[in-house]
Formats: sequence, C-alpha cells, structure tokens
Amino acid sequence: MQSCSVMLLVILLCQGLGIFAKDIKVDFLDKPARISYNFFSGSYEVMLAFKIAAVGPRNDQPTVTGLDVKVDKGNDFGVGVTARVSRGGTAGELIFECGNQDRCNNIKKFIDLDNSVVHKTVQFVPVGLHFGRFERLRADNSANRPALGEVVFQQHSGNSISFLQNWEVYAEGFGFPHEDYWMGLKRLSSLTKDRSCKLIFQATRFDGTVQKGTYKDFQVSGEDENFKLRVGDAESGDLIGDMKLHDNMEFSTFDRDNDKSNKSCSETHGSAGWWFNACGSHSPNGIIVAEKDLGRADCREYCSSRSKKEDKLICWKATKLSFTCA
Repeated sequence: MQSCSVMLLVILLCQGLGIFAKDIKVDFLDKPARISYNFFSGSYEVMLAFKIAAVGPRNDQPTVTGLDVKVDKGNDFGVGVTARVSRGGTAGELIFECGNQDRCNNIKKFIDLDNSVVHKTVQFVPVGLHFGRFERLRADNSANRPALGEVVFQQHSGNSISFLQNWEVYAEGFGFPHEDYWMGLKRLSSLTKDRSCKLIFQATRFDGTVQKGTYKDFQVSGEDENFKLRVGDAESGDLIGDMKLHDNMEFSTFDRDNDKSNKSCSETHGSAGWWFNACGSHSPNGIIVAEKDLGRADCREYCSSRSKKEDKLICWKATKLSFTCA
C-alpha cells in the first residue's frame, strides 16, 4: 500500500502538479517607465510593459494567466510590486504601487537613472493553463533591460557648483540632478557602454535662444579606456559645432591630460573636464561667463562651443546633456 502511494505521487509529479512544467520568457519592451492613475484603486502607479513568450513546440505551449513577482530582499523599491497579464497571456505590465504622484515620480526617476536595477532584482513566477490544467511555469527572465527614458547626465546653468574638478571627482560625479550636476563617468559608462544610445546636447544663448542637437551611437567606455567617448553623426537639431570631432576621445581633466594636443586642453578651457580632441568644438563644463563680461570674454576659457556658421566661439548661458537608449 505504501509503494502504491509512492507510485501515485510520482505519477502526479510527472503530470506537472507541484513542479515547474514549462519555460516562459519575459522580455521588457523598448519603452520607458510611465506613470498612470488607477481609477479603481484611486492611486498612482509606475508601469513597465513586457511581452510573454512560451519556449518550446507551438503545439505544447501553455497560456499564462498570471505572474507572481518576487523582489530581492534589501533591493526593493519601498512599494508593492505586482504584475498584470493580458487576457491572451502574451503581454503584461510590471506595476509599482506607489500611491501618490510624488512617490511615483521618484520611482520613475530612479528606474530611468539606472533601469538595470529592475532587471537584476525582479523575478517572475508564472501560472498558466497547459492542456487544461493549471501549472506553475518556469520563467526565463528577460535578457533585455527596459528602455531608458531621457537621462540627464550634465546640467550647467550657473556657477553655484564648480565644474573645475579633478579626475576622481568627474569619475564619481557631483552636484544635484535637478540643479547643476554631473552624473559621474563610472555610472555614465555603466548605463551606455553596452547599449544603443543617442546623445542630446542642448545649449542656451544669453539672448534666450535654445539650440539642440541629437547624435547617434553614443557610448562611454570604462575607466580602463579613460572613459572614451563614442558618438556618431548628427541625427537632428541645429546645435552649432561638430560632436564628431570628439568621437573616440578619452576624457581629460586638469590633472589627467588625455587629449591630442601638445598642451592641456583642459587648462586652455578654464580647467574643465571634457572629451577634448585638439581641442575640439565643445567645452560645456567650463565656467559660465558673467553677462556683463560677455563682450570682452575669451570664450575658450568658459562654457562654449565653436560655430561653423559664425566662425567663432559662442559662450553659453546654460547647457544640458542627456541620452536615451533602446
């Protein structure tokens, strides 16, 4: 009688009851996080879209009816995290139940700044129908990270925080994201070096004119290559100056000269850090010149770019550098 019970247990397990029966792949879509208001719960949520695909022969694929979400302890987001699955079981959304809009804004900014945290800390446990039976399914978590929204890595609109910093400070970052700010080369590299990204360069003149350019193939390599910049052709915009002159250049500071000039471009440009060539078209991290000194200032020593049309350097009132990634 005991052996029969064992045999029955083995049969039930082999039929898929109580074990992971089939493989399911969950991939985040190429879309950034978004904030939505849930009218049923009366609260705000942050949502990340994903698709669901079964692994295996088409005639042996289960239908996913639900996804349990597990978040690594110590790396949670401070809110409930759940998942919604479409009726057909082929798509869904990861939901951060943040409640109020301020908390949702903070979570979205956190994800946008480093979306790999979702990929690293969230695991899915699917449940589905397979030949009419409910089964626990084995999930192969996404090999894709969610798409990044626009991420600001430099913002320079005043001289409240000095951009005349040494190599170590530029590597680690300084300032505050919603004020004058430099993300830090280490983090910038980790977010871009293995992705398809675009650089967005925005600059404001002293007359209020805003000029903006978008450049393809933006990446920053690791410290072992002195945070070398890769940037492609302009995709759109009317920003003066040519970013291609800075392509394949290593980062330089006043205490680490990696440019192609026989003198320090950082010192020529007011001791600011940048991907100087010899020395190139742009120096957005220089001191912002006082407006009263604009007429007699040598813009090489300040936050500036070279204009091909006007054949001169233009002093900027403010700059903002950001990127988006697929």
